[in-house]
Amino acid sequence: MPVSLVALSSLAPVVGSDLGHGPTRLLLAGLAVLTLYAAVTGHRGGTQLGLGLTGTVAACSLLPWQLAWWPLPGLVGVAVYLLARTLTGDQTDTHRTGIRLGRVSAEEIWMVAGVVLTSASVLLVFSRAAPPRIGAGASFLTTMTPWSLVIAGLAFGLLNALVEELLFRGAVLHHLGNALGKWTAVLVQALAFGMLHLNGYPYGPVGVGLAFVYGLLLGAMRLRSGGLLAPWIAHVLTDLVIFGLIVSTAT
Repeated sequence: MPVSLVALSSLAPVVGSDLGHGPTRLLLAGLAVLTLYAAVTGHRGGTQLGLGLTGTVAACSLLPWQLAWWPLPGLVGVAVYLLARTLTGDQTDTHRTGIRLGRVSAEEIWMVAGVVLTSASVLLVFSRAAPPRIGAGASFLTTMTPWSLVIAGLAFGLLNALVEELLFRGAVLHHLGNALGKWTAVLVQALAFGMLHLNGYPYGPVGVGLAFVYGLLLGAMRLRSGGLLAPWIAHVLTDLVIFGLIVSTAT
């Protein structure tokens, strides 16, 4: 059940978020049916994950365009997932939810530094050939003061990393781990994470591949550190690099 839910939701970047588009409606219907089936058959974990993933995909389609920018749809999905866990009482056992801080020792600090330096270098090279796509909605960046840009960048990095880590290295990795084993789960969640970036940054097929490798590294860090804190720190720092590239392109 978790594998089917993750595989189906990974198609969202391909089919798009337009509810007037048949494949989008079929995708949402498929997620809803799988989630309902999980609930009817007593698959509690599948129900919780299904609600979270369905909430994420539905938010992309139903939120006004001003609020449909990522990571807000993901924040909706994470909120739905955590609410489902709370209502079933699983939030009291962090080992069963997969959502815990873990440790950040000297070893994890070196891992974070290595991942951030490597990802930043790759992003800088990628941006030379494929700079961030700046839509009309990002034009406000040109009117912001330097301090406003710093605050906006920190807010973006902190929130985006939090949502994606809770979703992929938290909920998805936890439920896939129960079904497939931890290292196979790391591989599958990285594939889903890569697909998320088809239209994000880095984008396109190359971006999917790069995000897949990055998802593998963060997944391995999640298992090594025993929690989400270390991968979240690495993710925040990498997102700050991405925000800097966006600002540089926009201005």
